[in-house]
Amino acid sequence: MRIDGQQQQKHTFSILLIVISALIAALPYVPWLAGGIVPKVQAFASWLLLVPLGAMIFTLLKRKRRTAIAIGVLLIIGLIPQVHFAPTGQSETTGELRVLSFNAYRAEASSNELAALIKEEQPDLLILVETNERLHQDLTSLGALDGLDFRTAPAPAGGVRDTVIFSKNPMTEIDSGLSEQDTGWFAMPTVEIEVAQQRVLVAGVHVYPPLNDAKQWRKGLSAMDTWVHEHPQSPMILAGDFNSTTGHRLYRDAVAGFTEASGLLPQSTWPQTMLPFPVIEIDHIIGQAVTFSQAGATPVSGSDHLAVHATARF
Repeated sequence: MRIDGQQQQKHTFSILLIVISALIAALPYVPWLAGGIVPKVQAFASWLLLVPLGAMIFTLLKRKRRTAIAIGVLLIIGLIPQVHFAPTGQSETTGELRVLSFNAYRAEASSNELAALIKEEQPDLLILVETNERLHQDLTSLGALDGLDFRTAPAPAGGVRDTVIFSKNPMTEIDSGLSEQDTGWFAMPTVEIEVAQQRVLVAGVHVYPPLNDAKQWRKGLSAMDTWVHEHPQSPMILAGDFNSTTGHRLYRDAVAGFTEASGLLPQSTWPQTMLPFPVIEIDHIIGQAVTFSQAGATPVSGSDHLAVHATARF
């Protein structure tokens, strides 16, 4: 009887491991907000996969082969949304843009370090989020904006936008469905740039974080989803602070068909001040009808976000 009881306990424990692994694997596929709880947990979906990974290793060591296989399958299911399957390079290109995007954390980031990064990366396209005109003046005085002669409208303190796009190429700011009324927060600037005789659309993105019931976050993603799907064939670059990871089903739905500049796996970009290293990727450079290379992320003092940069090829 005692042996049967021990076997039953082991069987129950195996089932419990499978159930927990199944819940974690299913998490990135859930579209519901559930009062804002689901998006908050989904942000860390990639880290939660360590639980089924540990469970699989444990059951293998205990020679529970069937249980280990079941958990392994669930681990793969949970991992699929975290992997960027789109290619990051192509053999023939007609034009390219070097892109740098950075959340300056209410314009409190070090202007000296940011200027040095801009000079090093030499971007053709610079997207600054949570910025203001004082920071731009500092960057101008440091020579960081030399050559970036074209820009979108100012980002006034307390205004309706906090994101500005700078460009080396002439560009036209266009009306879009990304006004403050559409996003439920700040407006997202959208421009049209000609690159190698191609019309390229660019949006500077700042989506409200999934706080409280996350409905405002969902509204921002929904506005972005609507806008990008109005231009299904156009080369397009979206860059900025999406406050979303690939673990968020609503984010993946909004940018379906886009290529992530960071490559096969996420490049964590936040928070870079509270922990020894960033843990989730919420700052993205993504493209439609675009491939990327030379992607990276760089810390800048004064901001809790890493700056992200990549070369976009058309």
